Amino acid sequence: MNESIEARLEFPSEGGHRYPGRHEVVDALFHDEGRAVPAVVKKIRIDWKQRLTGKTKGERAFETAHTMKTRGLPTPDPLALGVFPEETWFVCRRIEGGEQVRAWFRHRYEANIPPPALALSFEKVVKGLGRLARVLHDRGVFFRDFTDGNILVTVDQGEPRLWLVDLERARILKGPIGTWRRFRDLSRPGLNSAEDRMLFLDSYFHPEETPAMAGLLLSVLRFRIRLWDDLKQALRPWRKGRPAWSSELGYPVGSTATGRKPRGAGDV
Repeated sequence: MNESIEARLEFPSEGGHRYPGRHEVVDALFHDEGRAVPAVVKKIRIDWKQRLTGKTKGERAFETAHTMKTRGLPTPDPLALGVFPEETWFVCRRIEGGEQVRAWFRHRYEANIPPPALALSFEKVVKGLGRLARVLHDRGVFFRDFTDGNILVTVDQGEPRLWLVDLERARILKGPIGTWRRFRDLSRPGLNSAEDRMLFLDSYFHPEETPAMAGLLLSVLRFRIRLWDDLKQALRPWRKGRPAWSSELGYPVGSTATGRKPRGAGDV
């Protein structure tokens, strides 16, 4: 199986793009029945927790991607999985021309950040994000990592089209997920103003009215996440390369975060 996947992958001579994060993510071409499919390969180290559970993160991501596709949820097509002694390779189709939702958030909340390359308004993207979250939850997926770095945006006839990536933490349920889990997901995107959070919630609950306490609950959960991330940053000072709550929630105003990923890259 592994020899087969290695033979079917063609990596650029310069090594492809490698993006910051816990895993190595590399652009490649995947050869499938005579076609060269633009792909992304996510190489995930197998730690002791995965060995104890008997299922690697790569295997979980591959299975989740297939299930999400059968439920009509937008995620890149899963192409192949390779399991090696120390790591797994999860291969999926590359989303060409995609940008992270984070690009719109950084432009809105940080000074001197250029606008995203895609000509879509912040309001359109946030509304699309709310609609995506509602469909995701109604179809039984508790994403657990519903952050602005794990959602890509492309343009479809002038409207945003959103794609879910980085799937290994997601949990698939038989039916719609409960209220608490919904709000845990909804608290993840890095929306730093109450007005923007209400725009997100109104889109999520449409056509029903947004519950009266939803905005307050979301603000409390956001505050809790920021406190927890600040604590982790203080307890792990050696991880100075990752700004406080950057990978989890987007970037705070005034952050010295690194630049956005190149277009067409995309996490998986």
